[in-house]
Amino acid sequence: MNAKLSTFLVIVALVLPALACGGASAPSKPTAPIAPITIGSDLTQINVCQAIPQQDIEAVMGRKLSKTPERFEYYDTPGSRGCSYEAAKDSDGEAHFGYVVFTHIDAYNNQPLYLNQDVSGFGQEAYFNNGADARQLWVKVKDDAAFVVAFGDIPLEDGAKQIATLLLAAIK
Repeated sequence: MNAKLSTFLVIVALVLPALACGGASAPSKPTAPIAPITIGSDLTQINVCQAIPQQDIEAVMGRKLSKTPERFEYYDTPGSRGCSYEAAKDSDGEAHFGYVVFTHIDAYNNQPLYLNQDVSGFGQEAYFNNGADARQLWVKVKDDAAFVVAFGDIPLEDGAKQIATLLLAAIK
């Protein structure tokens, strides 16, 4: 085999897997601080997409987002406000997404629980739960408010905790 063909084959062998994974890399710790968040009676006034740096979500997911983060209301939960994040699907069709949403305490208290696990050290109380679409970290931050951080299709519990830690530091 000549040198040019060998070099070409090596490049193809290195580039194709990276393209197939949508620019994926190993998840890392988010480091950019989250902008201050004030929790009042109207949670729809919180601009989560603006508060959380996109680079923090990309660090946790280990991949670049494929579209601009979008405002998100938690499923059938009027008065909630958050942001959804989406990265490219893998070549096998596996989705990569996340969301962070502030909700009234009723959503926290009334989640259908499946494989839930209490988590200490976050807010007033917290738990992981297998939601309908992703592994979710629910954190009660006040007597009347909570937030949820979720990543799927691959659950990223450590990443959810890291984002929750940054959120708790930002809440005024």
